[in-house]
Amino acid sequence: MTRVGSLFTGYGGLDLAVGGDLAWYSEIEPAACQVLEHHFPGVPNLGDITKIDWTQVEPVDVITGGYPCQPFSHAGNRKGKKDDRHLWPYVREAIRTIRPDYAILENVRGHLSLGFTEVLGEIASIGFNAEWSTFRASEIGAPHRRDRVFIVATNTTRRSGGTGSRWNNSESERAARLTTQDSPFSSAADTYGSRHGQQLLPAGMVGLESEAASEAQQRERAREVSDTGSVSNSFGEYTDAIVRWEQLTRPAPDATVLVNGKRRLNPVFVEWMMGLPEGWVTGHGLSAAKTLKMLGNGVCPQQARAAINGLILRSAP
Repeated sequence: MTRVGSLFTGYGGLDLAVGGDLAWYSEIEPAACQVLEHHFPGVPNLGDITKIDWTQVEPVDVITGGYPCQPFSHAGNRKGKKDDRHLWPYVREAIRTIRPDYAILENVRGHLSLGFTEVLGEIASIGFNAEWSTFRASEIGAPHRRDRVFIVATNTTRRSGGTGSRWNNSESERAARLTTQDSPFSSAADTYGSRHGQQLLPAGMVGLESEAASEAQQRERAREVSDTGSVSNSFGEYTDAIVRWEQLTRPAPDATVLVNGKRRLNPVFVEWMMGLPEGWVTGHGLSAAKTLKMLGNGVCPQQARAAINGLILRSAP
């Protein structure tokens, strides 16, 4: 089983996309820690990334990390390296010391114009090749754009034995396997999805042109959605996008809930939009504000999986 180490884990969206066996994670946000402790009981949390001695950490085959976006985001002040939340150097140190087979990284699109070339240069300086691309959640059928940058960094001096990795075949064999449903980048995500009654999208699905289901299957799914009380007909001009995601996931929850006589955004609806099984982030006793913040900072697993598979294929000779 592929061993995975996770940085800035949040609710684990990037790790759902990668799959494998989570060996450890590094997270300090109390709400995210509560969710992770529920889904990954017994998995050690290394805590504050700035205080970790990586020479004492268990080696893994893959490191994932959606490092903080605030230094690069157009929604912030874009201070880059001057921002106290510029934590990329600690990510680089983790990768340099652990030397996994792969590092899977994610950030906002605004990173491309601030700090991105430095990150790519530092990835190369520690002996990794990097493939990167922007990818939107809407490209795999989600009803929102959520344009993100994904990086797959490949260790150019990959260990011959490693930690029991399933990744010791040729690059071409590995690339072929990553497009199948039993890929190490999909098995765990589908396990978590089926546990909650939701099947995530197939590995290797890139764009709506991919055949996630036949036309007949989509019509049948639409009827099932209708029979189970879909609320998609209340979304006006967005109805087509909502129905599409319903066909690929499950019926949409109500978009708002009544709180103290006022309509508020429903966290369960945002959880659905992010492609997560119902109850993955909601239902853990967290406030709506904390839940929505966590969801807003998270990764859509189906989007990440499609991006990762495409970049792995691109990196193969």
